[in-house]
Amino acid sequence: MGAGIAQLGCQAGMPTLLYDPIPEALERGEQNVRRRLEKLSGDPAELRVADDLGALAACELVIEAVPERPDLKRELFAELSARNPDLVLATNTSSILVTSLANAAARPENVVGMHFFNPPPVMQLVEVIAAEQSGDRAISVATQVAEQMGKRV
Repeated sequence: MGAGIAQLGCQAGMPTLLYDPIPEALERGEQNVRRRLEKLSGDPAELRVADDLGALAACELVIEAVPERPDLKRELFAELSARNPDLVLATNTSSILVTSLANAAARPENVVGMHFFNPPPVMQLVEVIAAEQSGDRAISVATQVAEQMGKRV
């Protein structure tokens, strides 16, 4: 899912950072995105990769696509928001309540659900899901990014 979402960002002309702490998985994801971009409209120059979580701190929005484990998602949100409390954190979960993840962030109002349907480059719909704690800014950023990616929200 993460590589497909990164592909959408590049196709929309957005600077996109693909993160994975596992070097082999990161390399595989990068190759997949670049290969798809060569076949489609999209600028591979928009794609950067990182295996260091700190690289994500400068982003405005992080869309996580880690496995459907609440503990992993909460840990990621806590670490990212400790580095940048203003960061908007979106979870691509399809089965976990966004409200149950939001309090892991330094600012729960910056957490929102952003559920891409699989495969993200093909499916047109993205659900933007407000947690009880979600603020207007988080909802607005997620909605704008999804629409910039050409998705129907």
